[in-house]
Amino acid sequence: MKASCTKFFSILFLITISLITKGQISTTYTAQTFLHVPAGVSSITIEVYGGAGGYGGMDGAGNTNASAGNPGYLKATYSVVAGDLINIYPGGNGGNGANSATSSGGGAGGSDTYPSANYNGGNGGNAGPTGSSGGGGGGAATVVTKNGSIIIVAGGAAGGGGMANLANSGKAGNNTMSANGTNTFGGNGVAPGAGVDGGGSGAGGGGSYGSIAGTIYKTSGPEYAGNGGFRGDNLVTGQSVLTTNGFAASVSGQVIITSNIVLPVTLINFTSQVNAGNVLLQWSTATEQNSLNFAVQRSNNGTAWEQIGIVDAAGNSNSLKSYSFTDKKPLNSKNYYRLVQKDYDGHFTYSKTVTAELKVSAGIISVYPNPVENGMLNIDAKENTIMYLYSNEGRKLMERKLTAGKQIINVSGLAKGSYFIKTDKQTLPFIIN
Repeated sequence: MKASCTKFFSILFLITISLITKGQISTTYTAQTFLHVPAGVSSITIEVYGGAGGYGGMDGAGNTNASAGNPGYLKATYSVVAGDLINIYPGGNGGNGANSATSSGGGAGGSDTYPSANYNGGNGGNAGPTGSSGGGGGGAATVVTKNGSIIIVAGGAAGGGGMANLANSGKAGNNTMSANGTNTFGGNGVAPGAGVDGGGSGAGGGGSYGSIAGTIYKTSGPEYAGNGGFRGDNLVTGQSVLTTNGFAASVSGQVIITSNIVLPVTLINFTSQVNAGNVLLQWSTATEQNSLNFAVQRSNNGTAWEQIGIVDAAGNSNSLKSYSFTDKKPLNSKNYYRLVQKDYDGHFTYSKTVTAELKVSAGIISVYPNPVENGMLNIDAKENTIMYLYSNEGRKLMERKLTAGKQIINVSGLAKGSYFIKTDKQTLPFIIN
């Protein structure tokens, strides 16, 4: 603490606040993952993207490849309890059709990761035997289960059609679905017939109902080109809220889970009061569940924080609990305070910030020499006052009435170290050597 002259104003800052009793954590999964819902999580929001489709190949005309369709996308919220098992099976992306191929070049269908059914995307159609380009493979569906039952299927994207040697002849994958019978896998693309030049068609995507592939068609020239396939169908069941059921423009083959976490403590007030050079912090809780402690933090700017104390929490309570902490060495300026509530599970949350300001003015006492070398502390007082001498840890060691003028205080019985003197208007640190 700086050796400065201060004047304290007894100001009560009363701020009634609440800790956010629910928090959110979002995690993205791109590989097969099994999750157990932890304690404190009451609901989860699941965003699911099907696998991407491959684009169609390009022939010697040098034109742009036919794009794949968009993958299926769903966003739904589910009520959960601790221990529920959520399994994630992202769908693989379809391969791109080859450029300038002969009797080959169809993109491979995306592979699913779900073990009990075939949600693969179809293979793109090959180029014709006299050369052209392959169709794109379909994307695999992404599957999510809860406690072993399928709750979401996001259909895989359609592959783009292979191009003939003609500008824009390969057609993009479709964003609609066209069922491949009752199959969950996408249909395979087709190739032009014997002796025919042209591109293969795009494959269908896997889904709750897999979709068919595209067809080929005769262009305005002598060649054939591929139409795009169709997107696999979506499925959602058992949700408490359905936000979206459609397709996504750019993201594919992943799952995002947002957990709504119930935090363990409801804080109903937090106050700071400046009095006689100290700052008294007080707070109350309405309920506590599995709470460990409150860490008290202080800052001089509201950004960089230091911990100045810990107060043990009640643990579990459904009744009003009151707490307090006294900062006996506040800064000679504006002090910012916040609480970090921690529970036994490792969760924590911050309170809002309260402030207490100690404004600088002319002092009424001065001390010398500083450091004290011979055990005698000289004090020069401008007026009558009461002096309190404290250890650096805040323990009161001496109380004495001072009259205006110079006086000497014997501190030879105190150990070497840091101390500070307080009056009702001032705090001064000093050192004993």
